[in-house]
Amino acid sequence: MKKESLFAFVATIAVMLAVSSCEKDVTEIVISDDKQIDELMEEQSLTSFLTILDISGLRSTVHAYGNYALFAPTNEAVDMYLQQVNKASVTALTHEEAATIVKYHLLNISDKKDSLTTKDFVDGRMSYPNFAGTYLTTKQEGEDIRINRQAYIESPRDIKASNGYLHIIDQVLTPPDTLTESLTARVRALPETFSLFKEAFERSGLADLLATNKKGDWKTLFIQDNEAFATEGINTLNDLVTVLRANTPAIEDEDSLLRNFIGYHAVPRLVYVADLLAASSLETLVKNQVLTFSREFAATETRILLNELKLGQTTEAGIPLDRSSVYTDWTCSNGVIHKLNGNIQIKIRSAYRIYWDIAEQPEIMALRNFRKPGCAADYNPGDLSEITWEYKSGTPVAQQQIHYYCGTVPQTISAFDEKFQYIYGDYLRLNLDLGAIRWMEMVTPVLIGSETGTTYKVWICYRRELQCYVKTSFKQAGYDDQILPYIFDMSLYAPNDIYNQPEVAELDGWKMYNAKKYNSVVISKLLGTIKVYTTGRHILRLEPTTNRRVGQLGNIDMIQFIPIDEEQLWPRVDVKGNWVGPELKACEIWPLEECPVDTTNIE
Repeated sequence: MKKESLFAFVATIAVMLAVSSCEKDVTEIVISDDKQIDELMEEQSLTSFLTILDISGLRSTVHAYGNYALFAPTNEAVDMYLQQVNKASVTALTHEEAATIVKYHLLNISDKKDSLTTKDFVDGRMSYPNFAGTYLTTKQEGEDIRINRQAYIESPRDIKASNGYLHIIDQVLTPPDTLTESLTARVRALPETFSLFKEAFERSGLADLLATNKKGDWKTLFIQDNEAFATEGINTLNDLVTVLRANTPAIEDEDSLLRNFIGYHAVPRLVYVADLLAASSLETLVKNQVLTFSREFAATETRILLNELKLGQTTEAGIPLDRSSVYTDWTCSNGVIHKLNGNIQIKIRSAYRIYWDIAEQPEIMALRNFRKPGCAADYNPGDLSEITWEYKSGTPVAQQQIHYYCGTVPQTISAFDEKFQYIYGDYLRLNLDLGAIRWMEMVTPVLIGSETGTTYKVWICYRRELQCYVKTSFKQAGYDDQILPYIFDMSLYAPNDIYNQPEVAELDGWKMYNAKKYNSVVISKLLGTIKVYTTGRHILRLEPTTNRRVGQLGNIDMIQFIPIDEEQLWPRVDVKGNWVGPELKACEIWPLEECPVDTTNIE
């Protein structure tokens, strides 16, 4: 187009937009000199895949306005593929065959402001699905980038088009449902370093199920090698059965024990590493048994831990996912495999109390100065992986956010402030309000469940503020939501008998949770009871029912889940996080002070 013609065209569009804008909003029109994806393919001589595009009828898609990423195989790669599928030439492909190939190689980037260049790749599943509705995976191997463990990206990389990016690859990608190796086939082909897992797998009776190639019936399987077993003194199948029988004494049959063991390693859905980074718990093939997931931020990558468990003041270490293994994110015809660096198994546990400091969020704990005096951070929706919330449109930024603050844990009694007895000195500050944060959902720690339901009392520990009424609900997958009966008012002072007659106060749903000294503004309120049917991490939802004063925030310190048949008042917690029983005097609780001399028995 000549410059004069282009100028006239743009001028015409400008006039049209000016007139139209008097009546309604219009979408911005962007004119770009960049070529479209199929035109760039012509420049790169990717003629064979262009022919496949034509046969599929999808060339118009990559020649239209949009935001796409296309992984286009070289001509040599297409020739190799045609030999593998016994096709004489590209033109021998049917419309359906060509469409299947193209849809697997083409991604629609739904966020128009986003892109998918190699710098956006992370090891694991891509952030957007392809047109086939599945996800491609990437892995950095030195300077190379491998797609789906099948193809490498060639140079030039990240070829920009007006409607997305073109990536050239050296192999045709094969969709999972056209792969020949199922989960079972892959397990059977594992090297002898996995011999014990393979033996248990064959004895489990699940091999046929995990070999099934039914469309949409995906499974995820976690595997472990002999070294993972050996760390727990398990070297033979008999050793494994002995351990399983000890952990689940109600099951005596050896085959049933092994079936549960392998079933506990299998999830009835397709889950890649990228999904595990956001998961809190996943159901397994064993009824009412879930795997739990937590994250640990390291310098180079985020570690994924399975079944980390906090028992009172001790933590049972989680089992790390081996993200660097060739056996992780290993796509099969009917699912995906991941390797673990340890042993996971079902354990029958009794319910126990959880004192959950809600500031212990993965992203907050990764702060360089976490729990150091003066540490503060502000979080917007989407910043925290285990807390989600929604705010009213137009809410000021500070009222939209969740704020983390850490004060000073006093080292001496003279520095102790009874109105700021936050555990570890830190807390979350937020505006639960119909005019600000309308609801907040938090992923809980692991709660022990049972088939008939394990009942817990739920206590919220906070500092009183201006009036705000909040209702609570408990959500666990596969069950109806449980609405807790008590709506708590954050403006109420604790009653006087919370200290003098704690058992009486408990009947009214009040108690002290901090151990050092009674204060009417730092208190704990009973929200109600919940029933937990599956052991795992669930969702607790807080939802305001009223408006409060604009700009007023509330401070939440801790949430406690205590089995209903256990003592609710003790132990309390001191500002350093230590559990304290009733036998200690106030002077013996941190911060320590000189205890008065008992002169009762002095003559």
